[in-house]
Amino acid sequence: MKKSEKKECKSETTEKTERTTDGSSISNSVMINFPDDSMYQNVEKTKSVGRVTNEMIDNYLLRYQFFHGFVLQELQLILLKTNGDFLLRLSHQPEKNAKKPTTPDKSATDPIPLTRVILVLSVNITQKTGTTRSFYGDLEDVKKENMDMHLFIEETAGKWTSFYIERRFKFPTIDELINYYKVNPICYHNTRVFLKRPIVLQDWELRAEGIDMTPKKLGEGAFGIVYLGRWAQPFSVDQKEFHKWCDVAVKTVKNDDSRAALLEVMHEARLQLQLRHKNVLAFRGVFLLKKPIMLVSEFCENYLQKSKVSVDEKLRFCLGSSCGLEYIHFKGLIHRDLATRNILVSADKTPKIADFGLAKHASSYKMRKATKIPVRYLAPETLSSFVYSTKTDVYTFGLVIWEIFANGQEPYMKAQPHQECVAPKNTQLRGRHIKELIRKELFVKFNQEAPVALQQYVAAKLFVVDDKKRPDMPEVSTFLGDMLKVDLTKMRYSYKM
Repeated sequence: MKKSEKKECKSETTEKTERTTDGSSISNSVMINFPDDSMYQNVEKTKSVGRVTNEMIDNYLLRYQFFHGFVLQELQLILLKTNGDFLLRLSHQPEKNAKKPTTPDKSATDPIPLTRVILVLSVNITQKTGTTRSFYGDLEDVKKENMDMHLFIEETAGKWTSFYIERRFKFPTIDELINYYKVNPICYHNTRVFLKRPIVLQDWELRAEGIDMTPKKLGEGAFGIVYLGRWAQPFSVDQKEFHKWCDVAVKTVKNDDSRAALLEVMHEARLQLQLRHKNVLAFRGVFLLKKPIMLVSEFCENYLQKSKVSVDEKLRFCLGSSCGLEYIHFKGLIHRDLATRNILVSADKTPKIADFGLAKHASSYKMRKATKIPVRYLAPETLSSFVYSTKTDVYTFGLVIWEIFANGQEPYMKAQPHQECVAPKNTQLRGRHIKELIRKELFVKFNQEAPVALQQYVAAKLFVVDDKKRPDMPEVSTFLGDMLKVDLTKMRYSYKM
């Protein structure tokens, strides 16, 4: 190399003879003169993204139509139907150095906070062909057929620069990663699968621009707060898409890092997706793309519990609520939390059953003894054996009828005259009192406003200890329809189609 060429090098390298302290020499040793350290001050190192934030979601992920935000297994089974179907989603994870508490709180649903959010690629890996599943199906009995893979993200200088599932294959964009695995199988945990069909957002997966939440609070529960909101309802005219803004109820999660809270939202959304009936609160959709997560439902200003109307109107409330519950049972659900506080009334005075947080998709369900439950609404068999079924809903619906004619008063608050052998007059009834009353079959009695025929029917058919002697909800609806001279044939035909 010529001397002039050596001078052009950014770091000069010269050969010289270097002498040691003892006087001996080492020939051909290389001396390297490094540039000043200040030249490296602006060079950023590549690092792994350990937490996906709302800002990152806005900047990098919302552009993908197959990005579904915080959708969980509850809803993935609806979205990913055939082999190779895939989507991107977010997953809550515990912090890497998180430790379980040494003295765990038995009442806590999340012993380790799931505060870290990662990006996941979910793929359907079922190998069966020629089989179909209903839109909803018995999801709890379906063997998991989806594979979830952590899609690792690397960033440089605050910008996402590479993505990988297998460390040996890194890609500069998510698009290139997806295209690669469309022609090359993903080898993950002894499974080989190609990406075939991206699953785009469904109509019930709402976008942020279609929801406007107000600060007006409508209610509050264990996991969420309900606010008044506005929703852009889509409709079409001559194949052209339009939307109109209408009032909705928006349920938000109190603790976005709580898996239990997220599961409840997914559970409610999953159940309400299959319900379409005028006497069931309409489900508008769920917003999952980023926090806060929101469950959006039809807005009804009044609660049945607070409605004071004529006897005829009360009978119509009973019939409408009965038809709603009949439909819910027809769809294979047990409500488990019936009460007038969970029945809303629309502007045209149509009762609508709401709050599916405790509902189960099953013919019967046995709960854990530790579960907190409203004792005053429980059927005798639930109190004795912790079992729920459609027949326990039938018993509780008798209490709903009683509440309607008591203008929303809750049952078993104070002892009625025929119950004073168990609890003193004007004494607040406690759980042990209520259990004793039910054991002795001293059920609540109606006030004089309720029609005698209705009182006799509820006492003889609904308030009975043997659940096998209780009618199904279609029989209850028929009885109420006959009282009001209403033919239910057309209504039943519409939802059985």
